[in-house]
Amino acid sequence: MKQANKQWKSMKAMKTDSRCLAPNSSRVYFSLRGDFIPDDLTKAFGLEPTGTKSAGERIPGKVPVCSHWQYSIEVKDDEFVDVYELSLKLINQLDPFAERIAAEVRNRDLSATLQIVLWITPGEKEPTPAVGFDIDVIKFLAKVKGSIDVDIYKG
Repeated sequence: MKQANKQWKSMKAMKTDSRCLAPNSSRVYFSLRGDFIPDDLTKAFGLEPTGTKSAGERIPGKVPVCSHWQYSIEVKDDEFVDVYELSLKLINQLDPFAERIAAEVRNRDLSATLQIVLWITPGEKEPTPAVGFDIDVIKFLAKVKGSIDVDIYKG
């Protein structure tokens, strides 16, 4: 694990590997979906989410059929998007709660997802992103029985 982190830091320091960097925007978040009351999960985890939606709650143009609990990191437009680093930063914040999250996922039959959303503005000089994940991200997702979903949109 430490070897992989050293290798990544070395690649990042060189600033020549554009595979994980793009001058666009992104949103990286961890989401739980299922049949639950969002405040109950917040209390069980002892962690304040960045967003929640309750099943049946009115949202302009739709009504969710299940509840959502999210913890997010966002990057503003025109910044380099470093998916590897952002996902690791998010998971490092969530890891102290992994056992509680895993228990709720198991007990409530929830769906856990690490969601990566990229808005890409293609150009001749801008690199296109590639997505990579640190072993700690993979271990966390294995603990909580989570998956990864990557959505890429043209900006």
